[in-house]
Amino acid sequence: MAEEAAPSTANSEELANLDESQARSDSQENQLTYETFMRAYSEIGVPFAIALTVFFTNLVMANGVMVALIAAAATYLFVYFIVKAFFSH
Repeated sequence: MAEEAAPSTANSEELANLDESQARSDSQENQLTYETFMRAYSEIGVPFAIALTVFFTNLVMANGVMVALIAAAATYLFVYFIVKAFFSH
């Protein structure tokens, strides 16, 4: 009986090491995915959402479509560079 217990303990230790290394790998993969999504949302999504808000605000204020497009484009570029500067360090 003692001989059978030793191999199962060794197997359980190997399985624990494999689980730990798999957990580390999953954690690194999840961190990379999180950073990728956050970069995309902050560099594209946030400026686009604010530019869209400015565009429709200008339309509601009856400033005209051309003024609304110009204001939206200027806002997008401004917010894009602000976000890039904020996350660059």
